Amino acid sequence: MARRPWLRSLRSRLLVGVLAVTAIGLAAAGIVGVTALGSYLHQRTDQQLKIALSANQQMLSPDGQLPSIPAAAGNCSVAIIDATGNQLSHAGAVQTLPTPPVADLARYAAGGTPLTITAGEDYRIQVATLPGGRFLLVSEATAWSDAVVYRLILIELAVTLIALALAVALAVGVSRFVLKPLDTMSATATRIADGELSHRVELAGAPTEVAVLGQSMNQMLGRIEHAFTQRQLAEDRLRRFVADAGHELRTPLTAITGYAQLVRKGALSEPEQLEDAMRRVEDETHRMTSLVDELLLLARLDQGRPLDRVELDLAELVTAAVQNARAADPDRSLTLIIEPGTHRVVGDEHRLSQVLGNLLANVRAHTPAGTAAEVRLSRDGDDELLDVIDHGPGIAPDQADKVFERFYRADTARHRVAGTGEGSGLGLSIVAAIVAAHQGSATVVPHRGGAWLRVLLPAASAAIEFPANSEVTPMSLGG
Repeated sequence: MARRPWLRSLRSRLLVGVLAVTAIGLAAAGIVGVTALGSYLHQRTDQQLKIALSANQQMLSPDGQLPSIPAAAGNCSVAIIDATGNQLSHAGAVQTLPTPPVADLARYAAGGTPLTITAGEDYRIQVATLPGGRFLLVSEATAWSDAVVYRLILIELAVTLIALALAVALAVGVSRFVLKPLDTMSATATRIADGELSHRVELAGAPTEVAVLGQSMNQMLGRIEHAFTQRQLAEDRLRRFVADAGHELRTPLTAITGYAQLVRKGALSEPEQLEDAMRRVEDETHRMTSLVDELLLLARLDQGRPLDRVELDLAELVTAAVQNARAADPDRSLTLIIEPGTHRVVGDEHRLSQVLGNLLANVRAHTPAGTAAEVRLSRDGDDELLDVIDHGPGIAPDQADKVFERFYRADTARHRVAGTGEGSGLGLSIVAAIVAAHQGSATVVPHRGGAWLRVLLPAASAAIEFPANSEVTPMSLGG
């Protein structure tokens, strides 16, 4: 069964509910009041009949006649009826009292209780027998009692209508006050649906329950806004990433295509020219392969694929990375400083070695030949700190937050050294992604006179102590 349209709103339901409860309550009170009053008046009439009957029985003369003044005051009437049904005497408020048949009188007298008869109007009567087959009849009209009950019914109807009108006004006023915060929430939800994600529900003056609902709604809106913001940022990064990746892949593909066309058209007829073209094609292929591998690695890290989790000696990894850097650039002075103590972490040995290699490759790519650099390994509470510091051009403050972004190149501040290759701009972004996968962080430390890159990794409980006499271990790549 379809719900009535006018009952769909909460305000209408509240109004109908208040009216229903008020009407039912007033109706129940009215019925109880009318019933109680009618029963009381009925019992009062019967009591007067009994008193009048007893008093007049005691006042009968020896010949069975009533005195000129009746013994029962009020609305009672008293009459003596003979065996044939004729009234022998009469006294009281009613001048003419209908006389029931003799058979009925005998039955009423045998019952001994008051009863109601109708003779033009309703009467309550009680009958007693007298000597000689006569009957003593006491009666009282119920018109007055009925009028009192009818008047009460009219009064209660009027009071009910007034009370319902007041209930409607009160319910409307209360509903407006109580539902005002809900109306505000509805307006807020509408504004948010229109794109105003920063809008929030006002909670000042709201009832406790509504305030709790509003607070929950504000928390939900905050999370939704954060989720939308993060999704927008992710979409922007994805579009920029795809565009940059396409641009990076286009360059080697264009070069390979160009050399292939030259070979196909016979423009490279000399063996030396052909060999140089094949060498360049091979270089571009290696460059494109390296770029694809780096993109695949970032994609795996973004997907949260599990890494190897073994306990490693970070000092050994750093030492091996510095030795590899020595072999790659023997003319550069590189100092390794390892603080005494335990330097163990839990992670993927291959990926952490890649982090160290990329940090040192970044030094080679962005500083002039022969520029000195330092690698420091220290412990800070529950974290291992790895600092790579060079004395090259440095990183501009406005670029410090961007160097770990994918395909970002800060060449305006740190000039790329000729002969090192253009690079893909993914080295430091891979560092940040791998370190983040190990619950660490990669940052740029403000520094004058060069670039200072810091990697923070959670330390593991270790049992191996680094030798105390290796506090400063200079290792010059020049021998």
